Amino acid sequence: MNKLLLALFCTIGLVHADVHSNMAKPILTAELQGSEGNKEKEIDGLIKKLGTIGYSTVAANKNIQVHYYNKFQEKNVEMISFFGVVNKEKIRPLLLANPDFGAYAPFNFLVYKTLDTQSDNNTWYGHLAPDTMLDIIGSKNEDNRKAFKKMVGSLDMLVNKEMIPALSKKFEHTKPLPAHGLTKLVKKFDNTDDLETFVEDFISDHDGRFSKHDFIIAGFIDYKFEYEDMDLEFDKYDAYWVSLLCHFKFSNSIFNRGIPEAGMFAPCSVYFYIPKGTNELHVGYASVDNWINALNFRDQRRIDYMKAIDAEVVETFEEMGFVKENQESSVASQAISKEKQNTELETLKAELAKVKAELEALKKKEQIENNTSKVSSEKEPVAKESSEEKVISVLPTKTFKTAKFTLGKVAPNVLSAYYAAQPQTLEGTKQNLEKNGFTILAQTEVLKGHTVLTITNAQLQATNTFLATLNVHVNGKDEIRVQNPSYFAAAYLQDKYSYGQFGDTLHALQSALGDLYVVNDVFETTELPEYQFMMGMPHFDDFIEVSEGEDLVQKVTSHKAEKYVAYTLKLPNGTILVGHKLRSRTNKFLHKINAERNTNILPYQSLIKEGKAIILDPKYYLALSLPLLTMSDFMKIASAPGEIEKDIKRAYK
Repeated sequence: MNKLLLALFCTIGLVHADVHSNMAKPILTAELQGSEGNKEKEIDGLIKKLGTIGYSTVAANKNIQVHYYNKFQEKNVEMISFFGVVNKEKIRPLLLANPDFGAYAPFNFLVYKTLDTQSDNNTWYGHLAPDTMLDIIGSKNEDNRKAFKKMVGSLDMLVNKEMIPALSKKFEHTKPLPAHGLTKLVKKFDNTDDLETFVEDFISDHDGRFSKHDFIIAGFIDYKFEYEDMDLEFDKYDAYWVSLLCHFKFSNSIFNRGIPEAGMFAPCSVYFYIPKGTNELHVGYASVDNWINALNFRDQRRIDYMKAIDAEVVETFEEMGFVKENQESSVASQAISKEKQNTELETLKAELAKVKAELEALKKKEQIENNTSKVSSEKEPVAKESSEEKVISVLPTKTFKTAKFTLGKVAPNVLSAYYAAQPQTLEGTKQNLEKNGFTILAQTEVLKGHTVLTITNAQLQATNTFLATLNVHVNGKDEIRVQNPSYFAAAYLQDKYSYGQFGDTLHALQSALGDLYVVNDVFETTELPEYQFMMGMPHFDDFIEVSEGEDLVQKVTSHKAEKYVAYTLKLPNGTILVGHKLRSRTNKFLHKINAERNTNILPYQSLIKEGKAIILDPKYYLALSLPLLTMSDFMKIASAPGEIEKDIKRAYK
């Protein structure tokens, strides 16, 4: 019996030893640092100091657990935030050497804390190991690898200095990363004389298509624009930009269900570039297979779901005309494309036959008219010109279905964010406003066909706040829309505001624009002083500091700042109010949520006071200004707050 047991133990020992001898050597995926308790405030302080080492955030997607809860009614993490970080100056030579570095430009700095306060009451923070990122990219050049590691190392040094972590935990993998870590596709396009418009149209199409598949754009950076703005050479590419792609349901199913560390891989940096002088648009990103292997995923159902979402990304790009580099598009995609082509061909044939029939009918009609018409040919163009003049000179009259505004003595239960009036010509609107005591500070075409007049008067300026101006949307088609000073005063002035306080301004607007009507964008009057889109989102006084220094006024009034600044206005207390022109691409967030009617939420404002420039947090201002905004709408424009902040900071460079 003893011999049998001894033999059994030896056998087990041999098997155990054999398993270990055949196991691959563990490879580091990432090492996260940890600090006890919730360190959100300390992390915020760290992020503010990124600029001291040349880093910046492409996107700061904070407290995503709030959005998970609001959308899915699940809360399994106390806090999870994603910061897309990049050192633009240091990454430039790497992008020039190899465009695939865009897969981690930016890379994600993950911060999370679980709900387990008993065994893991810690905040964890960090990113993928540099070697992991480099191996996924497929970079073999030792000089490039050293430069990338040095760049990432400078961030790690700052983190250690500011956070003083007391803990760390390693994530390792034994299964090798995919042989090809990046999914890369290419699309050929027709030559164009206006590449900027082509890119703008493509991005709009791209964002719209992915939105229909429940993806959101969580961040965006245009490197071609950034380096031109920094006066740095980047001529290897006619265009180069990165979009941060996120599937909200997908991320909730992983980060909010037991694997928050997988957030190191998200959002996915999808990079696009057009090599100089070509008509090829390339796209690339790290495939989800990297997640699966690097974090040792075992649940096959979860793996299948992850791969299905990854395949959906490829299919969406193939719908846009992309094919995998050095490969044909998928069989399914080819079949769909062929079927679509056949359908389109049959449709075109039918339309051609219809046109031919109509053409024959027109020829017969023309022959009859030529034989029978006795009308002088000299009179026809006169009648046509007269008709055209009539169309141009007469503006449409709108029938409003909402209530006409009257200023009562008692505040209504809800306030309208805007008032609408009958359409006027742009010049007519300007003249009428000036006749009624308003000064026009700026005329800004925010979107094509949507012009905004920024106006002020003494009553508004006396507030010494963001309320010192109002924006008037003039599109010349169906209505004029103006911001309601009472609505924004209730939110900005809070207990210093009383209903009717801006009666003079409202009566002047009525005189200038005619009868004013409330709109559907309303909010409860008593709740405006403490307005918050949802729990965890900013309030009015959660300002963002965009710049600091003694020369801020000189910067925004310089010749170079003209393309960034719509107006400046000195207020009675010496504060300077600045209206900012955002990039046309940034403004297009209004299209994504069908909010063109409310284009007059822009230009965006900053205030210069005591050597600091501040703005309202865009997550507060956009939601306040668009009270009909839903959670789904907000996620569609997830990148807009960050883009607005970046655009404004440019004016203060």
